[in-house]
Amino acid sequence: MSVAHAALLFLVQIAFGSMLTFLINDRDALGPKYFKVSGWIMVGIYGLAGWLCWGAALDPAALPWQQQLGIAVALATVGMLGFSSVSGWDQPLLERVLLLGSLAAGGWAVAVSAWNVVPLAVGLTDLERALVLASAFASSLVLGFTTWGMILGHWYLVAPGLEIKHLAKLVDPMPWIFALQILVSSAALWFMWDHVLGPGNTSLDDALSRSPERVADVLFLWVRIPVGLIVPGVLAVMTGITVKMEKTQPATGILYAMCVLVYMGDLMGKLVEGSTAVPL
Repeated sequence: MSVAHAALLFLVQIAFGSMLTFLINDRDALGPKYFKVSGWIMVGIYGLAGWLCWGAALDPAALPWQQQLGIAVALATVGMLGFSSVSGWDQPLLERVLLLGSLAAGGWAVAVSAWNVVPLAVGLTDLERALVLASAFASSLVLGFTTWGMILGHWYLVAPGLEIKHLAKLVDPMPWIFALQILVSSAALWFMWDHVLGPGNTSLDDALSRSPERVADVLFLWVRIPVGLIVPGVLAVMTGITVKMEKTQPATGILYAMCVLVYMGDLMGKLVEGSTAVPL
């Protein structure tokens, strides 16, 4: 998988997961400015994703899935543009319709990209492809909740009177979200270990001795789960404890560290997936 393809997967997943947090945020308490800023950030993320996929989608020779991905990203972009524009108009129903429409398009983009961006995924069994899809949506949750937990934590600097319960809504589910991703990644390794080893190999030592260039795959494999999931999962528990103590600044600092680890781990997982089709 190229860096561009890994970036495309990252962008559509973080955008979808981030929009899901909007559903559980309190519209009245956070205020229209929060959602306006958040919506414009989403427009920027989808704009970057579009820059990576719209060219192929507009090509007459493009594959059907490339055209679908381009349409899905375009619809999500337009929906978020409308959502951020109407925020503050006191039109909650219109805001909700635009948000749900963007979520539908964003989910479509996640599914299409997960099924098709990795060429090796074409020959997978139904179970393996289901794990690929489950991993994509679990990664969306991890990326979205971690990122927007950190952003909301910073929001307390401009809205000092904001109740701590709003940050807790994003922080409390995080340990379970990380547990879900660890479970999906572990299942993928269990059922797809042969894909990791490669044809004719019985161990990672065999794979490295026959293909020394795969050293990056092995390194990313062993770093991905502990650094990108287990450690952030522990930090998520610590964040929840800190939020219960009503300490927003320490909680935001922990969330910032989580973002760094999660982003690094997610990139490693996508690079491993690109070379083995095993979703991590």
